[in-house]
Amino acid sequence: MVLIYSEPLGKWKCVFKECKAACCSSKREVTAGDIRRIANSTGLNPEEFADLNDDKGLFRLKSINNSCFFLREDSSCKIHKLGVKPLFCRMFPFKFDGIIYADEIVLKVKAIKECPGFGKGSNKDEKFEASIEELGNQFVKEIKDFLKEKKLGSKEFL
Repeated sequence: MVLIYSEPLGKWKCVFKECKAACCSSKREVTAGDIRRIANSTGLNPEEFADLNDDKGLFRLKSINNSCFFLREDSSCKIHKLGVKPLFCRMFPFKFDGIIYADEIVLKVKAIKECPGFGKGSNKDEKFEASIEELGNQFVKEIKDFLKEKKLGSKEFL
C-alpha cells in the first residue's frame, strides 16, 4: 500500500540542469529488484554501487561527493537511458518519507515542494499520481519479495 500525503501536485517539470540534480542526493533508497536491474544492465557488481546491508529490504546507493553514484558532472544520470533508474528516482518529485512494517507494508511518500520544477511544465493529473502509486506498489512488492526470500534463507536475492 502506498500513502501519498501532500497537496495536489499541480504543475511540475524536471529541471535537473537548473538545480544540478539536487534530487540525486547520496544514499538513495533502492530495492533488491532495483539492484538486480542495474547490475544486469550495466555489468557492475552490486557491491560497486550499492550498500548491501539491508534494513528490512531497503538498501542504499553509494555516493560520490555526496551525490548519487550514477550522477554525471553535467547533472545527467548514467543509467537513465538504460531504463533501470531505481523506483524512487522514477517517482520523483515524490520522495520516500518512511515505511510502516505491519500486517501490510505501507510506503509513505510526499511531494518535494522545494523542487525548482514546481509550477513549471504541464499540470499533473490523477493519471500521473496513479503512476506514482503504481511505482510505489512495485517498491512495496519488491520489499515483500526480498523479505520472503530472506526468511526462506535464500542468498540469491541480488
